[in-house]
Amino acid sequence: MTPAVAHRVRTSFVLGAAGATVIAALLLSGRGTRAVGPAPVNDDGLSLTAKFTSRQILAQESDQYVAVSITAPKAEVARRPPLSLAVVIDRSGSMSGEPMEHAKQAAARLIGKLDSQDAFTVVTYSSGDEVVVPMTRATDAAKANARAAIARIYDDGGTCISCGLTRGAGELSRSPVDGGLQRIVLISDGQANEGLWDRGELLQLAQDTAAHGVSISALGVGLDFDEVTMQRIAEVGRGNYYFVEDIAQLAGMFAIELGGLTETVASDVKLLVEGGSDVRIENAIGYPMERQGNWVVIPVADLRAGETRKVVLRVTTTSPTLASAHVQLGWRRVSDGATRRASAEATAELTTDAALVSASVDPGAMQSVEEALAAQALDRATTVYETQGYDAAKRVLDERVEQMNKNVYLAPAGRARIESAAGAASDSFRMAPATKAKKVGRVQAYELAR
Repeated sequence: MTPAVAHRVRTSFVLGAAGATVIAALLLSGRGTRAVGPAPVNDDGLSLTAKFTSRQILAQESDQYVAVSITAPKAEVARRPPLSLAVVIDRSGSMSGEPMEHAKQAAARLIGKLDSQDAFTVVTYSSGDEVVVPMTRATDAAKANARAAIARIYDDGGTCISCGLTRGAGELSRSPVDGGLQRIVLISDGQANEGLWDRGELLQLAQDTAAHGVSISALGVGLDFDEVTMQRIAEVGRGNYYFVEDIAQLAGMFAIELGGLTETVASDVKLLVEGGSDVRIENAIGYPMERQGNWVVIPVADLRAGETRKVVLRVTTTSPTLASAHVQLGWRRVSDGATRRASAEATAELTTDAALVSASVDPGAMQSVEEALAAQALDRATTVYETQGYDAAKRVLDERVEQMNKNVYLAPAGRARIESAAGAASDSFRMAPATKAKKVGRVQAYELAR
């Protein structure tokens, strides 16, 4: 055995039959009765990869990173899947005047773009909730009636986000559409102060809703909403998060969301990862994570055709003989409701030779990790800005950029993307009102982590 080989240990994790049974149970659990189709057998052309930043990693470094990449197939669909859509609008007193009018106009335009294969409902919430338009097929007559009903919405009362979510999900359960995609678009300009106002309880509600096949996109408008709660509702709800400072931009955001819905090919997406007995998954940067036995479960937003999404995992090793992680992805194919899954495994060789590590770097995985670390720094800088001010927040960002610039494996375009996000956040911390600066910093982190 050569010296180079003697101080390397090849490791891998083999998934046994019992483990496979656990995976299947986790991937298929929590789904409502609307799922149809055969048991999962393959990946439908979806690309799933999991890689360490290099094929060899330093044995003396306990912290390592695994970059998971998910790409949906670009296959052309002759007819898009039907949608069941709940538009859930904050009509609390703070929406008075122009905000309320813009929200109503945007909702009416959104519904106008649906067709007869779709179904929709419009729900409002303030101190309670109200069904403005009951769940119905998106016929021309129904859309005309909806425009009239939306025009009569008025502002009043507090902000019961949980009321709107619960009512929206209830209406979706009565959709006349069989299969397809179910989505709540939640709009808020304030902080929950009635109903479930505790963040943990709200997130549990959103998570339970998503577990029954209803994804949630959260759209925060203005500068007074709780951006942390709205972002996390979208994360655990497997939807998208938007920040719109100017209420007049609502129509544009609605158009983006509807475009994404019509191109969605995979919903109810979840990632499961196991690192084995000597490797622990510490966190998924920028994503919520739940431990279930030896596995961690990470909710992932619905995937559009051709879309690529990344998840970066920080792992620690407690033994110099292990460096692997097994990954499973489960989802529901929107076209027919069939439940599918794909798998990948990240493996590495442990070494004490830095030259071997350098020679085996994977540039794509390294870029994903650097973007995730920058997202983490942006989120931390935003928290520091809230408590210690601009100078302290800028130091956090500068330190991250300095560390990134020491990484010689990054392509210029990838480096520029990270620098641009850090610069935008820094400028916002320096010049913008505090309420806006916090939202800019966190939306930059959200986008960069994905």
